[in-house]
Amino acid sequence: MTKKAGKTIVGSMSAERIARRVFLSLIVVVAVVLAAFYLVGYSMPYEDNANYNAPLLTDVLIWLVYILIGMAAVLTTVSVAAGIRARSAGDMTANGLPAARIAYTTAGIVAGVLLLTFVLGSSNPVQANGKAYDSAVWLRLSDMFIHTSEILIVIAVACVAFGASGIARRGKATKKS
Repeated sequence: MTKKAGKTIVGSMSAERIARRVFLSLIVVVAVVLAAFYLVGYSMPYEDNANYNAPLLTDVLIWLVYILIGMAAVLTTVSVAAGIRARSAGDMTANGLPAARIAYTTAGIVAGVLLLTFVLGSSNPVQANGKAYDSAVWLRLSDMFIHTSEILIVIAVACVAFGASGIARRGKATKKS
């Protein structure tokens, strides 16, 4: 690790070392927020019902989760984009399989199913804890994720069944003869 004017140059660090530092930093931040959540104003009674707690730092905990989910989504997108850009012409097939076509088809199907289930998702109000929840966008998003999971599980089971059936191998065997 080289130093310049007392500062570490990140570019000279290994990916493992950077990942370790980021991981440890995240652990420290999460531990501090959780400790503050439980130790600062945790037992404040809820105004509407004194049997429940209304912790003072609930918003901080929720925003930490939002930030971590957002960072994970951004890093996943950047990683996928970098992987696609880095794919060379030689990587188009792997072990005789069209790897690039499979990757692009999978990404397209997932994006299409997400879009379709969002558009077709219900925005009808739902009763939650005795109150009507009527945010159309969040209702559609929750429907989108639930139905996308169901559809992708069905597609995965169908693909496994097709692969286990041997239909594709029998078809190739007759073509070679």
